[in-house]
Amino acid sequence: MYIIQNAIKNLGRNKGRNILTAMIIFAIILATAVSIIINTTTSAIIEDYKSRFGSKVNIEFDVSHPVQMDDLETVTVEQRREFAKSKLLKSASFRLRAYVIPKDLHSLDEAENGGNNTVVGGQGQPQFREPTALLIGSSRKDISDDFAEGKRKIIQGEMYENKNECLISEQYAKLNNLSIGDNIILESEYADEPMPEELTIVGIYEDKTAIGNELPYKSPLFNRGNEILADFDDVCGMDLAKNMIKMGFIDSEYILKEPSMIEAFEKEVRSKGLSKQYLVSTDESSYNKIVGPVIGLSKITNTFLVVVLALGSMILILLSVLSIRERKYEIGVLRAMGMKKRKVAFGLLTESIVITMACLVLGLGIGSAVSQPMADSMLQNQIEIAEQNQNANGGSNGGATTLDDIINPAKPLSEVSIQIDSTAVLKISVIALILAGVSSLVGIMYITKYEPIKILSERN
Repeated sequence: MYIIQNAIKNLGRNKGRNILTAMIIFAIILATAVSIIINTTTSAIIEDYKSRFGSKVNIEFDVSHPVQMDDLETVTVEQRREFAKSKLLKSASFRLRAYVIPKDLHSLDEAENGGNNTVVGGQGQPQFREPTALLIGSSRKDISDDFAEGKRKIIQGEMYENKNECLISEQYAKLNNLSIGDNIILESEYADEPMPEELTIVGIYEDKTAIGNELPYKSPLFNRGNEILADFDDVCGMDLAKNMIKMGFIDSEYILKEPSMIEAFEKEVRSKGLSKQYLVSTDESSYNKIVGPVIGLSKITNTFLVVVLALGSMILILLSVLSIRERKYEIGVLRAMGMKKRKVAFGLLTESIVITMACLVLGLGIGSAVSQPMADSMLQNQIEIAEQNQNANGGSNGGATTLDDIINPAKPLSEVSIQIDSTAVLKISVIALILAGVSSLVGIMYITKYEPIKILSERN
């Protein structure tokens, strides 16, 4: 107990030296805390996305090797359902998109595109009208990722359950003065064969997907507020969707039980008749584009942490050398009085631990507060670098090879929610204790190397 009490008193006797030591230790702990807190959060995000994109498999047409329409081998709905029976899968879902023209209704951004009366097609050829809405049939119970992530939600009515029921957006309902229970008629883009389908509105959804994703041009087909949502099986049975099915406007999403099963799954679906014209792959390009800036942020914090610890340790050792030269006489007297080496060493270590623990508490508090703004700033810088690199490469779409990559390109994470957890606190605490040991290392070595008479003789 005497050793601890004396060590605490020594902190007050040598204020200048201890304040300088505390400032250096605090700076190291603060930088360490910020680096580890950011790195822990980004690592969790990276692992989460790696697991999701590694398990998510898409079967889509390879647009990098286009073929003539007559040579196109489409994947039928029956084949896709057969693929979904694989024991390697955890789940499977399907989505069918059909371009339609709502009869006697207006579409968002329709005025920007000149209306829907344009007819294209020569004599003897099918005549097409410009579609102004997109009918989407989904087999998912939660409809899509937009609903699962809260970007969309049903604010009136309920989910479709029966045949010929649909959901429309709040903006579309206001534009056409539609409400729950109203019927809408959808027609195909074929002017001479409209194939009308009557749907009943059972729900209206709020759409926030456009926030932060505004396009430089306006068109009804690119305005997601014009999406009419219905059941996948229901849309598959509509005449106006048959041509879309033939042209492969079906998106299949398969979720593997383990990411490592991708090769086995591809081999299985190929054996079930899947053409080489289609890709079977995890969404690696989207993963790299979405998580790329976060990976860059993680690498920066790792490098920063190594540099701070290396330089900080050297500064602490240098400061410890200077400090021990001032305390030779004090150590010599204690040893001459009969105090054992380990007790003197324990006293020096106690001083370092007390200073370090005080700096640790302060560093954790300030570090957790400044980590978020620092992470936001560095992440934005990484996004800008990624955009510059993309522009330097000719503005490519990030390696998109599927239709969905082009229509709905992946966008990088623009923000991360920094949180401090027990793992980060433990890592920071361990590093703080190591710093305490480093700061007292020279003094302990000095004590164990020299006897009291030698120490006192070198006082001057």
